[in-house]
Amino acid sequence: MKNEVTSKFKDKPKTKTAWWAMALGLASVLEIPLLVLINTIIRKLTGVFFAQSIGITGIVLTIAALITGTIAYRKAERSWVLWLGFGPAIALGLFWLLMIIAEIFSIIFNLGF
Repeated sequence: MKNEVTSKFKDKPKTKTAWWAMALGLASVLEIPLLVLINTIIRKLTGVFFAQSIGITGIVLTIAALITGTIAYRKAERSWVLWLGFGPAIALGLFWLLMIIAEIFSIIFNLGF
């Protein structure tokens, strides 16, 4: 009998939360193309230009992906599905955190115009 080592990364997801974390994480990464697609569809159907709020939408999607990814991780989920959405959500969360800190410093030290 061989002593086989299996990777946890290749496991199938155990919870639906992992699928949600993946969907929200990918949506936060692909937010700009998705909003452009939605804008194009709405403009063709109704003739109305849809005002996009990329910053707020991106922050909300990233926070939602981080929360669901954390919940799935705490439920002992370690599948590839979780990491496909949770990894980019962590990177985007750090990006948005740095942007907010930069804005606060800009306001405090009067660095803007």
